[in-house]
Amino acid sequence: MKHAVLIGASRGIAYYTTLNLLSTDEWTCTLLLRKPEALAADPKLTPYVESGKLVFVKGNGTSVEDVAKLFDKPADVVITSIGGAPRFTLRGAELDQPRVCTEAAETLLKVLGKLDGKPPRVIAVSSMGMGNSHKYMPLAWRIFYPWALHHPHLDKEGMEYLMCRASTTLAVPEDHIPPPNILPRENISQIREDFLPEVIIVRPALLTGDGPLKGKDKTKVSEDLYSYTVTRMDVAAFISDECVQEGSKWVNKLPIVGY
Repeated sequence: MKHAVLIGASRGIAYYTTLNLLSTDEWTCTLLLRKPEALAADPKLTPYVESGKLVFVKGNGTSVEDVAKLFDKPADVVITSIGGAPRFTLRGAELDQPRVCTEAAETLLKVLGKLDGKPPRVIAVSSMGMGNSHKYMPLAWRIFYPWALHHPHLDKEGMEYLMCRASTTLAVPEDHIPPPNILPRENISQIREDFLPEVIIVRPALLTGDGPLKGKDKTKVSEDLYSYTVTRMDVAAFISDECVQEGSKWVNKLPIVGY
C-alpha cells in the first residue's frame, strides 16, 4: 500500500484529495494539522482513522520539527496545499500570513533535503497566472488577477521558485523571483537544490467553490490552458486520479486545471 503525506488538508483541495485517496485500496494518508480535533469527528474521515488508514499529526507547516514528524514513515507522495486566509481590500486580496506558502515550502524542502534515500514525489498546489502562464489566461483575468491577487501570487511565486530550484528538471523562473520581504535571499542558500526527481506544480483556474464535481469530461488540463474557473473538488480529482499515480505524464510539469 502506498503512503501520502498532506499539508494544508483541513479543508479545500487537499481535504478532497485525502478523501479520494482513502476511498481506494491503494493509499494510506498522514495529515499535518494545527487543530486535529477539528477533523477528529468528521464522519467522512472517522472510518479511516479507526481502520488505521488515516493518521493526524499535530503541528504547523512552517515548523521544521513538526514537518519532520510526517516522515517517521516513508512517504511515496507529499501534497502541499497550504495557504493563508485572504482579506479583500481596495488593493485586492491581502493574506493574514503574507508569506505562508513560501515559508511552508522552505520548511518542507529543508526536511526533504535531509531524508535518506529517494525523496517522495512532491505535488504543490499553486495558481493559474503564475509566471509565463499569465499569457494563457482570458483577457479579463489578465486584468483582474494583477489587482485582485497580486499579494497572494507573490507568495505563490516564492513557493514555485523554491520548488523549481529543488527540482532536478523544472527550470528555475529567474524572472519571477518575489521580493525579499516574501523570499529573503539569505533563506534561499539554506535550502538544498537539484535533489527532487519528481515535482508537479498544479495551477488551478479561478476557484469558484468546493463543488459540484463536474468530472473528467468537463475538466481540462494543459500547461497552456485557456480557462476561467474550476472547483476544488475537480482539482482534487485531477491530483488523486492523475498526479499521484506511478508514471504520471504530469511529473515535472506545471499543469493548469480548469473548465
